[in-house]
Amino acid sequence: MKTKMTIPFSGIMMALALVSCSGENKNDDPVSKNDTVSKKVAIHMVVGIARIEPEKGLLNIYANANGRISKIAASENQVVSKGSDLVLLDNQTDQALLDIEQSKAPAQRAAILSAQQNAKAMLSDLEKAQKDVALNEQLFKSKAITEQALNDSKSKVNRLQYDYQKLIADIGQQKSKVQEIDANIKYRKAILSDRQIKSAFSGRVLQWDVHPGDYVTPGQKLGQFAPDGPLIAVTEVDELFSDKVEKGMKAEVFSQMNGQKIGSGTVTYIAGFLKKKSLFSDENSVEDRRVREVKVLLNAGSQVNINNKVDCKIYLK
Repeated sequence: MKTKMTIPFSGIMMALALVSCSGENKNDDPVSKNDTVSKKVAIHMVVGIARIEPEKGLLNIYANANGRISKIAASENQVVSKGSDLVLLDNQTDQALLDIEQSKAPAQRAAILSAQQNAKAMLSDLEKAQKDVALNEQLFKSKAITEQALNDSKSKVNRLQYDYQKLIADIGQQKSKVQEIDANIKYRKAILSDRQIKSAFSGRVLQWDVHPGDYVTPGQKLGQFAPDGPLIAVTEVDELFSDKVEKGMKAEVFSQMNGQKIGSGTVTYIAGFLKKKSLFSDENSVEDRRVREVKVLLNAGSQVNINNKVDCKIYLK
C-alpha cells in the first residue's frame, strides 16, 4: 500500500530558500562558511492599508448657534452646490428683532432729510440777515436808521446762528442714530446667518447625526460632508521604509474583498514627521509602531468609494 505525504506551502518555501542559500554558498571560501553573512534585500514596493477620502478631506458640519433644528434642507447622499442651505435653526425671534430694527431706518432717514432741508432754509435766512446787518451799519453811519434798528438786525443774526448750529448738531445726532440702527441690523443679520448652516463647497452630504426638532449648541457636530474633487488614498508607511517613498511614485489600490485592482495613482504628499499610532490600528492596542502618512492622488476611473478601506501598493523607483 502506497502512502502519500502532504507538504505545507510554507514548508516548500522554506525548502526552496534553503536550497537557494546552499547553492549560493558552494563557491564561497571555506573559511567564511561559519560566518554570518548579511545581505541587502532589494525592496521594490511597500504595502499598506489605505482609506479613500476626497482630496480636500472629509469635512464635519458644525452648529454656529444655539437653537432647535427646524429643517434639514439636504438629505444624506444629496449633491449640493456652494452656499446651499444644509440645516436651518428656528429663527422666528431673531427675524422679528431684525424686522423691528429695519422698520426704524426709513423714519430716521426721513427725519434727517427734513432737518437738512430746514437747515438749508435757515442758512439762507442767516446769510440774508448778515447782509442786512452790513447794510444797516452803513445806514447808521449816515444816520438813515436808528441805533435800535441796527441792534435789532444784529440780534436777529445771533438768533439765527444759534438756531442753525443747534439744527446742525441735531442732524449729527440723527446720523449717529442711523449708524446705530445700521449696526443693529448688521448684527441681527449675522445672528440669523448663524442659524442657517450653509455648504462651504460644492459636494455631497454623507450623513447626519441630528434630526429635526433636536436642540443643538455652538460647535456641536451635525454631520459629515465630502467636497467635490479628486479622491485620494490615505495610507501609512512603516518607519523602516518611509524614507524610500518619494513624491511622484506610482501606486495601485486593491479591493480587500477579492484582491482585484480597483485604481491607480501617484504619490502627492508625504508627511514630514512620524506618528506613533496608525490611523487604522485598534485604539486599545499597546503596539508602539511609528508610521509616516502618505497620500496617493487617484486617477480618474478608479472604482472606489469614499471611506473604502483598501490595500495600497507603492512602487519604489
